[in-house]
Amino acid sequence: MSLAQRIRNNVARSRRTTSEILGATSELVQAHERILEQLDTFNQPTLLAKRRIWTIAVMKREIGGFKAAKNHFAQAYGIKAKSWAILVDKVNTIESALVHLGYWQ
Repeated sequence: MSLAQRIRNNVARSRRTTSEILGATSELVQAHERILEQLDTFNQPTLLAKRRIWTIAVMKREIGGFKAAKNHFAQAYGIKAKSWAILVDKVNTIESALVHLGYWQ
């Protein structure tokens, strides 16, 4: 097979692959838009009212020391933190995302 023919074959293969990728991307975007439309139908203030807001004081009272809290949330969410403030911020961010995505209601 000549060099020119190999180049043509590679270009054709590349175009097919690109077309498949664009098709899959289009499907993902459409699915994402459907999910967003479904989320818009939720009553967001109600969801936010049900979500627990962690503070350092609440975390200390309910979980105990920093090491225990850090281990608990490392197992639950894979969070790593070096201070109470960072831990609380990361936990609140993750739990807020879970509520907004509809995993918690």
